[in-house]
Order: sequence, then structure tokens, then C-alpha cells
Amino acid sequence: MDSATTYDLARTWFGTGGLILMVVLFAIVLVYALRPSNKQKFDHLAALPLEEGEPGEAGKPKNGKKDTESGA
Repeated sequence: MDSATTYDLARTWFGTGGLILMVVLFAIVLVYALRPSNKQKFDHLAALPLEEGEPGEAGKPKNGKKDTESGA
């Protein structure tokens, strides 16, 4: 077996293996994206750009001051 045929054999097997790997990964991503249990999460994430304010400001007061009772 010379190096040309070894290279051709390896290229064929790795090319086929890569194709199979990509098809399997695509199927996994597709199943994850289309699962009904993920609908609520994806709907929330889709609505984020339309919400007012910056991300992570849901629990902060609007005036920017801390909500503390101490006078210090």
C-alpha cells in the first residue's frame, strides 16, 4: 500500500465520517428547536428585543436608587 492510496482511503473515510457527524448534529439541533416543551422559552427569547429597558433590569427600581430603609 503506497501513501497515495492510504491518503485516498483516509480522505474517503474521514469525509464520510464528517458528513455523518454533521447530519447527526443537525438532527439533534432540529429536534431540540422543534420540541414543544421549548416553545415557551423560545417565545420569551423572541420577545426580548421588543421589551423596554436594558436586559437584567427587571428587579431594579426605575429611579436607579437602591431600595434600602437605612439612612447611612
